[in-house]
Amino acid sequence: MNKKVIGLVFFVVLLLISHILLAIKIFNLTDELSKLEERTDKFGKNLTDFQKHSDLQISKINDEILKILCSQKENTTDIKNELAKINRKSDAQYSKTVGMSKTYDAILEEQKKKTLDTSEKDKSNIEAKKNAVALYKKGIFSASYDEFRKLTQTFTDDMECRLYKAKSLYYKNRADSSSYAEILADIRTLKQNGVSDAELLEIEKSILAEKEGFDE
Repeated sequence: MNKKVIGLVFFVVLLLISHILLAIKIFNLTDELSKLEERTDKFGKNLTDFQKHSDLQISKINDEILKILCSQKENTTDIKNELAKINRKSDAQYSKTVGMSKTYDAILEEQKKKTLDTSEKDKSNIEAKKNAVALYKKGIFSASYDEFRKLTQTFTDDMECRLYKAKSLYYKNRADSSSYAEILADIRTLKQNGVSDAELLEIEKSILAEKEGFDE
């Protein structure tokens, strides 16, 4: 076999080996491409599932947000209503307080007037009592009786005036027994109020003794 044939055979063998290696490489590439396509499909499917899941979650979140907003709106409305009620109550309470304040001022003013009137009456009472006592000490019993009688009608709780009234009436006319009933009534009132006066007790004894003499 000559060299040309050997060279040709060798070239053919090399070419065949090259094609075989190329075929193997193409096969491997085809297999890798197939696997890549499978992975791509799987990734696409996973991506689609993820997108659906994400859309579902987003939809749920939106629904929750909407619910929260609606609830917040209702709560805001309730709060506004409560604030309105509180404001109305506050206004009513303020009006009531103002009314009470005016009433209190009116009562206070009335009380001041009464206090002034009472003060004036007290001053008048003190002055009238001084004059009546002066008349009594001067022995002007008729005039002192009239003054003390007026005072006891106005100031029924003034036992001092009642004491002088009883004495003035007695000394006014000792012979007038028609005044005894009034004098004894005053003495009973004075005793009931804890007033004790030696002179008045003597007057009482004298009247009672005189009445016993009349009865006999």
